[in-house]
Amino acid sequence: MSLWTEVRQRRITQIVVTYLAGGWMALAVVDQLVDREVLPLVAYQVGLTLYAIGILAALVIGWYHGEKGVQKAPRSEITSLAVIGVAALVASGLVVRNATNEAQIRDALNPDDLRRIAVLYLDDMSRDQSMRAVADGVTEGLISRLTEVRELRVTSRNGSREARELGPVPADSIATVLDVGALVDGTIDQAGDELRVTIRLLERTGQPLFRETYRWPADQVATVGTNLATEVANALREQLGLEIRLRESREDAPNTAAWLQVARAERSIKDAAEAVGAGDPEGTHRAFEAADTELEAAMKSAPGWAKPLVLRAEVAYERYVLAHSADQLIETLDAAVEHADAALRLEPDNAAALEWRGTARYRRWLLRADDDRALEDLFAQARSDLTRAERLDPTRASVKSTLSHLYYQIDDWAEAVLAARSAYDLDAFLDAADGVLWRLFTAYYDLGDHENADGTCERGHERFPRDYRFVQCRILVMTMPAATPDVDRAWELHEDLQPLLVEAPEFFDAQARVMIAAIMGRAGLMDGAQTTFAAARVGPEIDPERELLSFEAAMRSVIGDVDGSIATLREFVVANSEHAPGQHWWWRNVERHPDFERYRALH
Repeated sequence: MSLWTEVRQRRITQIVVTYLAGGWMALAVVDQLVDREVLPLVAYQVGLTLYAIGILAALVIGWYHGEKGVQKAPRSEITSLAVIGVAALVASGLVVRNATNEAQIRDALNPDDLRRIAVLYLDDMSRDQSMRAVADGVTEGLISRLTEVRELRVTSRNGSREARELGPVPADSIATVLDVGALVDGTIDQAGDELRVTIRLLERTGQPLFRETYRWPADQVATVGTNLATEVANALREQLGLEIRLRESREDAPNTAAWLQVARAERSIKDAAEAVGAGDPEGTHRAFEAADTELEAAMKSAPGWAKPLVLRAEVAYERYVLAHSADQLIETLDAAVEHADAALRLEPDNAAALEWRGTARYRRWLLRADDDRALEDLFAQARSDLTRAERLDPTRASVKSTLSHLYYQIDDWAEAVLAARSAYDLDAFLDAADGVLWRLFTAYYDLGDHENADGTCERGHERFPRDYRFVQCRILVMTMPAATPDVDRAWELHEDLQPLLVEAPEFFDAQARVMIAAIMGRAGLMDGAQTTFAAARVGPEIDPERELLSFEAAMRSVIGDVDGSIATLREFVVANSEHAPGQHWWWRNVERHPDFERYRALH
């Protein structure tokens, strides 16, 4: 007998249809109860899951019991129904777990709660309890560093001492007593010749948000309370910023699905930044692709929400690190402007969208790839977007950082320094710390302020050791008149720079060699300087704007090579008739040369 004949002889259709109808009616009743908030949403989700899986059970029962008369339940039927039952239980459990997780997310702390934070005294875990003073030093150093952040409200030392006197009580009880939304606790121990400090960031419920172990040389115990505290405070600020942004976006999100997709995208954007710092272009590409995929899904989940479009503008802009040509770079910048425009159509006063559109336009202006009229329009539009974003949200440190760079381009160095300092002060959660520190360094360097330039460069290197700029600045600072030229050290830094060059490695390698040539000249090694200058020359395929010719001319001026500086500057002006040297201490040795005055008149 054929399978179809057997199906026709059994009452499978009647049984399954009856099940579908009855189950759908029961599900409709549950749906109404959920709508009236008599039952939670998870009840409908579980019911729908069981209803779907129950179709399989109805098919099995219809097969074995669809004939007339009484049928016994064979072992195969019992086994099939048992498997379906287990599957139903597992699926229901997953539904309940996911619903519970989402409920926890919905009930998470208000973003403002995380800004109220208490640092609890670290526990001394050493065998002889000899690290108590060190533990207290790290704790008080952390309190001091975090108190400097204006956006945070940090419990005083007295409050932390009161918490210690409470003894071993749950985190939520301490948070209630201190009226805070987040706690920092940890331990300190000594293992051999190193100290081990473990730090945790907790929600007031005790849920951990961050955990990290830091190692410190035991013979440098005198600096652990300041230097290590600074490192830990920076890490905590970054994590707090991430958590606060997630909670703020949750408040704005139209639905949980869209928020979760945006949250995953932001994690991927952070992964991309870490991959860039690690010199991993493939990892950078994967992370950006993952972010874009989540954001596209979020746009479908919440078509009227601007946040996914703003983040797509950010992703498109940040892809510049993967561009291998000017055309590719322009393509990424145009995509950033397109996404930002779409976000602004939804929210005309969205400061973040204005920032990314202005930043993308400004970077395109820096490429000088358009005609003069288009460049004027680009600069005006970029400046308008950025200043408007600054007015709408004066706390956006990254906007002030970009404006600092813009002011630098028009030789308004005083405004550049003010904007960079303001950005540094406002960057509570270190969202733009690398760019801000770089802007500060370049502003101090261009003003000829060696002490502040050197100090800012070192802070940047301590904070971002894998950022090529903060290795490069350690070379560049030695070209300043007040610096001691150390040629061997410069070449060592050049070696350190190589694995960090992801974006345009040939260009930045050549730029570093020009710096080293100047350092050699300042050290009196003029023949070596001339040889290094010559070896650093690259063609237009690597330096299409011939920027390195202008930079070489400046460095030749620094070492007093007037003829070489003017000859190189002449090459640059021939290749870029629309560009000319601006005001800078670089040119002091050549600024009275008649040819130099003529070239400057073109500016």
